[in-house]
Order: sequence, then structure tokens, then C-alpha cells
Amino acid sequence: MVKLLPDRDVEPALRGAAHRVGRWVAWLAVLASPLLTIAGLIVLQPAGAPSMRDGGAPAPSTSPQGWAEMYVRSWLSATRDDPADLETFYPPGMKSQRAVGTQVPVGTGVISAVSPASGVWSVVVVADVLVLQPDGKRAATLLCAQVAMSGTDAAYVATALPAVVACPGTGGAVQLVYDEVADPGGPVGQSVTGFLAAYLAGQGQLDRFVSPGASVALPCPVPYAAVQVTEVRTHEKFEPGQAARPVDGTVVHSFVHAWGWDATGQSTPVDYALTLVARAGRWEINRIDPAPLTAGR
Repeated sequence: MVKLLPDRDVEPALRGAAHRVGRWVAWLAVLASPLLTIAGLIVLQPAGAPSMRDGGAPAPSTSPQGWAEMYVRSWLSATRDDPADLETFYPPGMKSQRAVGTQVPVGTGVISAVSPASGVWSVVVVADVLVLQPDGKRAATLLCAQVAMSGTDAAYVATALPAVVACPGTGGAVQLVYDEVADPGGPVGQSVTGFLAAYLAGQGQLDRFVSPGASVALPCPVPYAAVQVTEVRTHEKFEPGQAARPVDGTVVHSFVHAWGWDATGQSTPVDYALTLVARAGRWEINRIDPAPLTAGR
């Protein structure tokens, strides 16, 4: 799905300098990584442990994923005025015809990495790219590119320019099993609302809403100025009045829809799957679940 974003003024000189500095710092980190890793192995390896491969060559100590991400960012950033140091990754280089600011990568991630043969790598990188549209706006879209490279002893080189490939598909909607609607003003809803206000906006003491001994670390800094809970659902069904007088140790699985409001008045929707446990007649958050409960699992 493509989302249109409002246009912004492009500052070619500043962006180009920032991109070059960022790329060289990251590239130096990649180059330095093998040296630091080998030095660490020399210091820390047990006596008698082999540090060299057959033939006396040091074993590779880096993986190609980060290298491939940097290569794709450089490829997408190259313009007719700035080659974006593409030759660092692909010596033949590329003469781009793009104008500055018409295609800007804002984020990348590795989808897969395989080695079909010794010294050969194929890495698929997904990039979030802002592309200038005919109406002057920029559209944020995802692009997947396959990178082919050759590598020995932690030194890599691309064997071709990145190839655009299909991104992984998206499956159908997953059915969650929180069928019961809880009153946001009821005992469960009040505990959830108080917890999220303290956790996401720093409003109130988090300890008041968390079970003793529960491991719930605060995000730092807190991401929002205010939180509004719009829906609370539970997996467990309560009889009328039962939620108001829970027996100690009773467990409830809850799924919460909320909005986080930042200091500028902009809001972001968030969902939380929470496990609550009853203690001393009240509900306390025991943990933030790693994933919501789904049908058949």
C-alpha cells in the first residue's frame, strides 16, 4: 500500500554531505569489525584453540547482511550529481540519471541471506523509499532488491548491481480470541488505562499497576504526552460483577486498543496484549505479552 506524504524542501548539499559521512562511518565500522573481532579472539581464545584456517588464513568474522544493506542504500541514493560512493561496493560503478531528492531511502532491512556456493552470497534487502511523484508529493513505498556478492576472509564485493525482486506477500487477517468486551471504566479497564498512562506517558507511578516481581521496563524517554484507551477486550468471560471481586491469582488475558498523543498533538494508534493477575482485590499487569492470543494456537 502506497502512502502519500507532504512534500518537503530538499537540501541537496546538506543531504549529500550527511549521506557521505554516514556511509563512510558505517563502511569504516564494517572494515574495522574484522580487526576488532580477530583481536578479541586472540585475547580471549583458550590455549590451543585454532585461530587460523587451513593454509594460514584467518577465518571470516563478519556476515554480509550489513554490507548488503549499505550497498542497496548507496545504489538508491546515487544521483547524476553524486555517485554515493557506489564504487566502494561495486567497482564498475553506475552512472545514475536521477536528480537529487527524487528517490531517497529512509530505512532498510535484510529479508534473507543465503550462500549458494563457497564465497558466494545472495542477500535480499527491503528498503523504505520516498519517491517523487508527478504531482510534486513523495510516496513512501517498499522496494526489495537482491544483492549478489563474492566474499572471502571478510572482504566482500558485489558482482552486479542490485536486482529488484518481489517482496514477500502479506497473509490474510489473523483471528484474535479476545471475544469479551470489558468496560474501560471497570476494574480491568481502570488497571489497563492506569498502566498505559504510566508506561507510555509517564503519568503516575508504574508500580501501582504492576504485579510485584514482574519485569516491565519503562521505555526511555516516554514516547507520548498522553494516552487514550479506546477499547479493552478479554479472552476470559466474566459473569456480571465477577470482575469487580477477583480471587487472588486469577489470570486474565487482555487486548487493548489505544492512542498515544505526542507533545505536538499528533496521535499514533497502538495495541497491547497484556496478562493481568488479581491480587488483594484488584487487577495488576503481570507482563506485556509477546504476541496476542490467536485462534487455534
